[in-house]
Amino acid sequence: MKLRFISFASLLLFSWGAAAQQTDTSSTAEVALSNDTVQLRYIRTGPTLGSDRSRFSGTFFLSEERDVVLSAGLTVPANLGIDRLAIRFGPQIYAALLEEENNDVMAVSVGAEVRYLLIRRLGLAIAGQAYYAPDILTFGSADSVTDLSARLEFDIAPRLTIFGGMRWFEFDLIDGGGERTLQEELFAGVGYRF
Repeated sequence: MKLRFISFASLLLFSWGAAAQQTDTSSTAEVALSNDTVQLRYIRTGPTLGSDRSRFSGTFFLSEERDVVLSAGLTVPANLGIDRLAIRFGPQIYAALLEEENNDVMAVSVGAEVRYLLIRRLGLAIAGQAYYAPDILTFGSADSVTDLSARLEFDIAPRLTIFGGMRWFEFDLIDGGGERTLQEELFAGVGYRF
């Protein structure tokens, strides 16, 4: 199982490197902290899969219990013609090494991200994401993965954004293991666009 995890993590890093080499419009690096977790996220928006505004993201997550989760996602926009509302959808893959030995999880989820710009001149927006990996797309010691979050964003400088919100991130473990909650708390962070 650990060999599969290492292979999967290598694939994530390779796809991140391939996406980072593309010429495009923008990149963002984010750091989000809560009382028990830290998350580092890289986002690259640009031409992928025939869409000029597709978005690749790669994430490293670490909890106080030493749960480590790598994830990567690719979303494309839904063109609704509404200026302040952005909806994106697509897959996200997770590779997790949980605290307990031999509790490794790999999952392919589907989901959406929504962002609504409240006040344009302040960069004040509300955003949320919802991803779910059902049993058929979850491998290892879990039956499903649920990753939900909502946050409020505010631009404090042309390239600098602060944000805060709530995240619900859990795995439904197999064999009567119950739910393994990785994060269910408030978080705050900062993002830099370059």
